[in-house]
Amino acid sequence: MFIVCVGIDYRTMPIDLREQITFDKEELEKAHQALSDEKSILEDVILSTCERTEIYAVVDQVHTSRYYIKRFLSNWFDFDMDQLADYLVLRTGEKALRHLFEVASGLDSPDVGEAQILGQVKNAFFTAQKADTVGVLFNHLFQQVITFAKWTHSEYKINEHAETSTQAGIHQIKENLQTLDDKTLTIIGAGTMSQQALLNTSTMGFGKTILVNRTVSRAEKVVDEMDLDVAVKPLDKLPDILTNSDAVISAVSVKQPIFSTEWVNQNKEKLNNITFVDLGVPRNLSTFREISNCDYFDMDGLAKIVTDNHDEKMHLVNEVKQHVPDEVEDYFLWQKKLNVVPVIRQLREQAVDIQSNVYDSLLKKLPDLDEHEQKVIRKHMKSIVNQMLKEPIKEIKEISTSEDADKYLDLLKVIFKLDA
Repeated sequence: MFIVCVGIDYRTMPIDLREQITFDKEELEKAHQALSDEKSILEDVILSTCERTEIYAVVDQVHTSRYYIKRFLSNWFDFDMDQLADYLVLRTGEKALRHLFEVASGLDSPDVGEAQILGQVKNAFFTAQKADTVGVLFNHLFQQVITFAKWTHSEYKINEHAETSTQAGIHQIKENLQTLDDKTLTIIGAGTMSQQALLNTSTMGFGKTILVNRTVSRAEKVVDEMDLDVAVKPLDKLPDILTNSDAVISAVSVKQPIFSTEWVNQNKEKLNNITFVDLGVPRNLSTFREISNCDYFDMDGLAKIVTDNHDEKMHLVNEVKQHVPDEVEDYFLWQKKLNVVPVIRQLREQAVDIQSNVYDSLLKKLPDLDEHEQKVIRKHMKSIVNQMLKEPIKEIKEISTSEDADKYLDLLKVIFKLDA
């Protein structure tokens, strides 16, 4: 049996074609059944996201399975097989496993280290379980992959190293404020960058979020489309809103700072405890930096943070990648030991049968034993069997990973008359 990964991703296929090869959640169970009906496919998991569609499969033949997986995708999406072949990537064995570990850990995503893909891998596995298209090999593999990916996110926190100015600014706010449930965030503007900030902060747990914009109807439309619980206020209310805010993100197109030097001077005491993220060019809030003692981050400051984050992120990615070969090796070692499980089980059953027969024979010869004496004898007989089997079973497990494993196991079965 072999493990293969066949699929397309954001690197190999243009988005106008890639978007045609994604599975709807509602059809995945049927897709699993159709795929498992194809020749050579023994187990399968379908991972389908906006960035990739990949099929992981346990197969009896590599090249035969590639053809049938390609045929399945072509039929399902009504695609020409030759056109699809230009973009399909086949990974087998160690490469397939290494790819799966890196995908689940976010190392293969456009936003390196992102955690969302782990949830998508888990859902793909659970869907395959529900469709009954995974067995012993993939049950173990995907549980190991999920555990490893969870550990990497917890241990390395790669996704916390922002790689955009907006993300970097939000991270600075989070670091400064620590707890957010009683804090007020004000976002100025309703353009692209403000919308991104609104989206990124929507799940952070701010006590209150206010969107301020010159055109209130435009801001209301943005909030409605995102389906967020955000207060919308006109720009002329900003001075009062500002002095009651804990953090401010501004991204509007203006040639002069929004607030005058005079206003900032009059209110600087109230402004000192506010964290300002200025995404505007020209800068929207530069007068705050010049006059007050507030925490202020503009695009140049954030750009340096992003650069430093990128370098640190790549360092962490390389550290995580160094763990992947060990995970792959552990999986293959576990897989090799599968051959000995029936042998060990039958050896134990045989020993237990002998113990039971001897015990029954002993009771017939010593009918006057009381309950306590019987219990002591039974306990010691069981201990003898366990001690006798302990070292042989340990050696059998070691042998199972050697190149001559099959030869040794065959000899063991002959010696003990096992039919496992």
